[in-house]
Amino acid sequence: MEKTLVIAFDGLDYELIQEFGLESILQEEHGQIDNYSNTSSIKTSELFASFITGENYSKHGIKGLSIWTNSRVSKVEEVIGKMPYSQKTAELRKAIYESLSFLSAKKIRYDKRFLNSDTIFEEVENSRAMFVPGYNPSRYWQLGWDMSPLSYNISVEETIELWDTREYRHRKEMLFRELESEIIPARDFLMCHFHRPDIHQHMYGDKDTGNFDRNKLKKLYEETDRLAGEIKEKAESKGYERIIFMSDHGLPQGNEHNKNAFHSTKEPLFSSKPKITDFFSTLV
Repeated sequence: MEKTLVIAFDGLDYELIQEFGLESILQEEHGQIDNYSNTSSIKTSELFASFITGENYSKHGIKGLSIWTNSRVSKVEEVIGKMPYSQKTAELRKAIYESLSFLSAKKIRYDKRFLNSDTIFEEVENSRAMFVPGYNPSRYWQLGWDMSPLSYNISVEETIELWDTREYRHRKEMLFRELESEIIPARDFLMCHFHRPDIHQHMYGDKDTGNFDRNKLKKLYEETDRLAGEIKEKAESKGYERIIFMSDHGLPQGNEHNKNAFHSTKEPLFSSKPKITDFFSTLV
């Protein structure tokens, strides 16, 4: 296979990418990804598990975003989750479950322990996964520390700064260390996930909750485009022949996300709109 770098910008919305005219992210082939066929929900863990395995949730075993470590709590939540207004009491229920010592219940994000299918990282020997949801997410995100600081009465700005300081800058540093290394050659397959767009958009890009600020969205997209340009320059110098930018979904809509996932690459990969499960066989 061609030496391939996949950069996943979580939640980056294809319509806004076009609207803001991002030049680095929009390569020669670009378009939407079908992220809703044969999925249980448009949520990050499940969608990236589908991307890296080529299977849907019924086969790879990851459904939705998170899982309870206590099976009894999971069954209760499956029922409650279908009820009206369940999302409004989700944090309260979580606090109750975790406070009851006899349950020993924690809500965590999925990782490769829960996968029932091999991934592209097992198929390609010289590969590396960096912070990939559903496979090896960061410990910080796996334990739910994304938007949860809002529950502790800190501001949106403080929440974003906390995330950028603890996660975004670290991920960027780790990726650039890999791309700039004079010892490690270009890998056959390297994938790195950036959660920053999704976190920022939940703070001020959700029309359903009223937190919508177009100017801040535009700034986020322009910053992401500059990052994409830096990555592309370093990756090409390193020897990567194929660079793919993609997202798993678009803007948040309450407790869900929209369908505006995207992919972008220099050379043709697909003749029509791909499903998120199509990348595995195409790349391998």
